[in-house]
This record gives sequence, structure tokens and C-alpha cells, in this order.
Amino acid sequence: MSLDGLSPEEIESKQQDLLAKVPKEEPIGNMALRERLGAGWSEDLYWVIRNRLIERGTLEAGRGRGGSVKRVPPPVQQILPSETKPGSKAQAKPVAGPDFSKELELYSPIASVLRNQWSKEQGFDNYLVEITAKQGSRYTGGKWTRPDIIAVGYKTFPYVPGRYLEVISFEVKPTSCIDVAAVYEALAHRRASTRANVIAHIPNGQRKDYQPIVDAICDEAKKFGVGVILADDPTNFNTWEVLLDADRVEPDPNRLNEFIAQQATPELKDQMVRWFK
Repeated sequence: MSLDGLSPEEIESKQQDLLAKVPKEEPIGNMALRERLGAGWSEDLYWVIRNRLIERGTLEAGRGRGGSVKRVPPPVQQILPSETKPGSKAQAKPVAGPDFSKELELYSPIASVLRNQWSKEQGFDNYLVEITAKQGSRYTGGKWTRPDIIAVGYKTFPYVPGRYLEVISFEVKPTSCIDVAAVYEALAHRRASTRANVIAHIPNGQRKDYQPIVDAICDEAKKFGVGVILADDPTNFNTWEVLLDADRVEPDPNRLNEFIAQQATPELKDQMVRWFK
């Protein structure tokens, strides 16, 4: 069944009706949910509306006899200390600047550089960058499925028709946590993204000390097409060095859609819909 005979308002109303019958915390079986909806809901209509909500990241499918669904808490864009708005109480007392020894301190400056310099260098027609690491205990697919930062955009080419979507993931590592495992974390993200990267913060004065582990990371990353970027100063794009470019892959569309639905904020998802209308 398609929704061609329904207006956008009627579709929205059906979505809200179905969502209202789903428990706040617990999953519910498809059969039980259809019974709750009652008259006016054919089996075909139920599946179309249910799948629409799953595609948009409002519900997620579960196991059980006949399958089940569960609400997905909306992701929240994390506001980090360096992103505090001027005039807010958080800025009332002086705070020492980050020394970037903790991974959390790297997210905001790296996201800012990705947004303001790196993405422009990539030649996107349109793009957005979001910090996705801090989403609390919200389920986003299991271990190593939540990247630290994502960049989403599209490109067009003069002699190739269409718009080409890029969903690029970044695994961020401070100097104290650099090891080959970062490559495997990035590789796990690539199951549902077009490119995967490791960004490691290594101050220039310590580069020699860390060169053996950097070489090991590059050797492993090269096997899998994972990109490797070193940042001397996380706030300054001119100190970033790309050691390996990430290979582009075409992930399964279902996984890619699920990744966007679970990782991106509503604002990013709305923007993507407008890009591809």
C-alpha cells in the first residue's frame, strides 16, 4: 500500500496515532500494536506507517514473534565547554583552556575545523558537521557503532548526473590513547558510512616519540582503506596532516539510512531531506 491517497497532514496524523500507542520505554510486538490501533488500520496501512517511522529514526525494529518496535530517544547535539554561548553563566568564571589530554576536549575544536576549513577543502556543495560521541546511554547499534564526529554532505560533478551523498565518520584520539585499535573502531563505522577516518592529536614536539605507533596505525589503516589524520594543534587546520586518504565505499542503503536515523540530530535529517527533494 502506498500513501498517495493521503495528504501530508493525514500521514502525520497516522504517524502520531501509531506512536501514541507505543510504550515510552518498553518494546511492543507488531501484533499487539495493531490491536491497540483498532478499527481504521488495515494491515497494509500499519506496515507502511510503521516502516516510515523506522526509516526516520523515530522507532526501531526489534525481535520477538512477529517482530516488535521500540521508541528511539532523539539524539541531542552535545554543547561542549568551548562552545558555550557568550553571556551564559558557564562563562561567568574564568576557566583554564583545554590541554587536549582528554578525548572530550578534542571534539569541539576538531568539529569546528572540520566545519570551517576541512569541509570546504573537500568541495562539498552543501554539508553539515555534528559531534555524535556524547548521546548518553541511548542505543545506537552496539559497540563501536557510534563515531565521535560525522560530516554529511553532497557533491555534484559537471559530467556525472546526480548528487552524491557523503557520510564521513571520524574517530578522535588524544595522544595518550593512540593505538592500532582506533583503526578497527573507524572500520566499524564504515559499515554504514562512505568514508571512515582516525584523527589523532600529536603535538609536533612529540611526533618522534610516537612515530612507531603512527607507522603501525598507517600500516593497518592502509589494509582497510581507513583515513589517518594527525593534528598538531586541533584548533588550527594548517597544522593538520593527512597521512592516508580514506577510500570511498558504498554502504548498504538500509544500514546507511539506519546510521543517519540513529546518529544525526533532527536538524541534520531535516536538512538532508531538503537537499534531496
